[in-house]
Amino acid sequence: MNKFKYMLAAAIVGLSLTACEDEDKPYGVLDGIGMVNRSVSLADGSTVRAAMIDKITLDYNNLVGINPDVAVTLNGQTVQPTVNPENRTQVIIPLTLTPYQDYVLQIPAGAFYRSDDKSVIAEAITLTFNTNTGINPALLASSLINPNATPEAKKVYNLLVDNYGVRQLSGSMGEVAWGTGFAELIHAESGKYPAIVGFDYIHLASSPANWIDYGDITPVKSVWEAGSIPAMTWHWNVPVSKPGELTIWTGEQAMPGDWSGFLQLTDDASKELLSKAVVNSVITVKTKDVNAGAQGSVKNSGWSQLADGLEYFDIDGDYSVTLTADMVAEIRENGFIISGHDYTATEITLTIPAGGSMSYDAKSDQFLASNVLVEGSWENTVAEADVKKLAGYLKLLQDANIPVLWRPFHEAAGDYTWGSWFWWGNSGVEVTKQLWSWLYDKLTNQYGINNLIWVWTVQTSDEGKPASMDKIRAAYPGDAMVDIVGADLYEEALSNQTAQFDLLYDLVGGKKMVALSECGNLLDVDAAFNDGALWSYFMGWYEQDDNGPAFIQWNLNGEWSTVLNNPLVLNRGDFNLK
Repeated sequence: MNKFKYMLAAAIVGLSLTACEDEDKPYGVLDGIGMVNRSVSLADGSTVRAAMIDKITLDYNNLVGINPDVAVTLNGQTVQPTVNPENRTQVIIPLTLTPYQDYVLQIPAGAFYRSDDKSVIAEAITLTFNTNTGINPALLASSLINPNATPEAKKVYNLLVDNYGVRQLSGSMGEVAWGTGFAELIHAESGKYPAIVGFDYIHLASSPANWIDYGDITPVKSVWEAGSIPAMTWHWNVPVSKPGELTIWTGEQAMPGDWSGFLQLTDDASKELLSKAVVNSVITVKTKDVNAGAQGSVKNSGWSQLADGLEYFDIDGDYSVTLTADMVAEIRENGFIISGHDYTATEITLTIPAGGSMSYDAKSDQFLASNVLVEGSWENTVAEADVKKLAGYLKLLQDANIPVLWRPFHEAAGDYTWGSWFWWGNSGVEVTKQLWSWLYDKLTNQYGINNLIWVWTVQTSDEGKPASMDKIRAAYPGDAMVDIVGADLYEEALSNQTAQFDLLYDLVGGKKMVALSECGNLLDVDAAFNDGALWSYFMGWYEQDDNGPAFIQWNLNGEWSTVLNNPLVLNRGDFNLK
């Protein structure tokens, strides 16, 4: 993350200067020293976060030179100011700060001069400040955004508030098949169970089924009763295309008995329509004048049968083909060919099933986020039904007095430079914020779901790091709509991500807790604590192969044991919410 530039304020340090002819001063003075400050004033005597400042920038009203014989010092150690080569009226003083230190920056008179006249020098500046700062619990919102939050949700929130900046809660994401195997693996590795155990409503469309049934809350209930806090993510799968029938071709194409007839649907216009095909879509060839012994044929663009059994087959009227995944891939890429003999084709349609192929990926679907907010649209119909179904499952948890760290619309649609990652961002950031408010209203006010602690995750770049502050500010739904803000980071093992923490802390002005809502490798807890940037909790992403949960890519050197056995970390059994 690029750190913010901090500049000295003339009003703050008492330097509103003009060209000087004061006979009491033996030198001229450069005038117009000023500062632009995006978020935190570096005033004399102020307290700043060490990770959020790496330079001071002074803007003068004349071209500036630097006198190498006059030392600028920070706590007595020489620092090396430079003139900005792109703006020669600006001096940049680099700073390397550590937390919980007192600092004195001294700029002697004559350290800078007007470049065309070395006798015109800048006045001395002495600035004292400190980095005795970290998380300030006094700034935190004292209650959840939902005034009707359940007692259990309030207890969880208060637990997080009481430990914010002091101790960090451990957490693990859970397998998407509604299980707790990854938490068990972590226990086997570390001897500890995570304080928070994650679940995911990714298979909402399939539930209830014999392999996934969110109506069976046993896994979540067992986690809560054992002393861990449940956390829910929703990889919200929606139909990739609008259910219904598309006309691919209409007209009359004779298929004579001499096998000479065919209809080649391999042009760009046909492929554009066929791009909406999904598994279990149906191609129907409508016919007339079907003679005895007539046969149909469906071929790929290379004139081979599209699938086994489709070379030539008997027909006595209209005929249809249900598409497999391989067939979908072929026709979307290359189109297909209809042939046969002794009939006339009059129309070819593609029927897309309701609830066909599902995805949360924005890059391949036709499900428009903006239309979710348009009453009567097919997207709105799908979304309303999904939220109603989801609310029923969440209500089961509420009725069992189980609170939930609730993280919908995670990663806020990704970095828009390369397009959104998830469908909830495919209509732009303003719609994403509206969807957040819409879902909050639906679950809270319409369905009375009050056991949720609302966790919003910042949008991230395609490199997996939080995006710029400007983009994050643009995507943030606002303090009134969010209980906790989180980042999803996949970094080196036991690295220190204080700068990323500070980005979020600055976003919310310390008023909301900052959590590590997803991580691959675990981070350095001690370094974060020493920097005053201890995440409220972390959620290690689960891994799994054919044999079940496993450590495959992340935390391969005992990091789970190292972190969960750190005294700064709270695990299951270290607190009681009953």
